[in-house]
Amino acid sequence: MQEQKEKIGQDGDWNMEYSNRQIKSYSGDLMQKGKYGESIVLQWLKENPNVNDVIDMREFRISQRLDVDCGIETLDRSLVLAEIKTDYNLGKTNNFIFEIFRINHFVDADKVFYLGWVFRSPAKYLLYYSPNENIIYRFTFKNIRETIGQYIAKVNPQIISVPTDEQKTTFNILIPQYLFNNKIQKFKLKINNE
Repeated sequence: MQEQKEKIGQDGDWNMEYSNRQIKSYSGDLMQKGKYGESIVLQWLKENPNVNDVIDMREFRISQRLDVDCGIETLDRSLVLAEIKTDYNLGKTNNFIFEIFRINHFVDADKVFYLGWVFRSPAKYLLYYSPNENIIYRFTFKNIRETIGQYIAKVNPQIISVPTDEQKTTFNILIPQYLFNNKIQKFKLKINNE
């Protein structure tokens, strides 16, 4: 692999050297930060008076493949699925970042490309935790997907490629936060979880 350094993104801290790929994507510091954010969101859900129960699905392999972190049982006993993400750039930038697709480098041609979690997850909600703001943003995946489509129809979007690990490269899209005004709910956490 040719050594190259590439600064990724203008508004954030998405810098990564292509020569320093992790062996596995679900390990290391980023994974620990993500798990920390998941624990904050799951605790917040458990304390929510509108939630009857929370089913932690993170350790189930099928849930990992589907990009579903939990089931939320509402007071009327309905069950809705949610995916949890943590972004340490929220509060520093004016963008949300969404994974749109991945490329597998060393597999058969029919398995090289696959959709990112923003298009693949069957969950109803995305719960996006911002440690810098101490806020949880709640989106519906329907609104995210519609907003991405409308945004791409009007502008040339900023796409960021991230060397996920030795096997994969991930492509993300930056979407300005203001495009989600009136489409998301923001929940300010009462205590500092840092």
